Amino acid sequence: MADRLTQLQDAVNSLADQFCNAIGVLQQCGPPASFSNIQTAINKDQPANPTEGKSSFLHLLTECEQYAQLFAALIARTAKDIDVLIDSLPSEESTAALQ
Repeated sequence: MADRLTQLQDAVNSLADQFCNAIGVLQQCGPPASFSNIQTAINKDQPANPTEGKSSFLHLLTECEQYAQLFAALIARTAKDIDVLIDSLPSEESTAALQ
């Protein structure tokens, strides 16, 4: 078993991984944004009929919301773990004998 500082560093690294993964997945599953004053290739690929592809968009939105909830729970749990690890570290007033 690792010491508390190593556990704390592992938890901080895990939190950073979770933030990066959350941003990546949310970016991947997020709907494209349209800009009214800019012509992009995305606008050319959109269906002519606005109702076409609506069910797949709703499915994508639901999936994205599930990912958001999952990553929010993971990040919150890791943050709580970090708080517990920080609280378990010896205080500044501690002497070598108490540690």
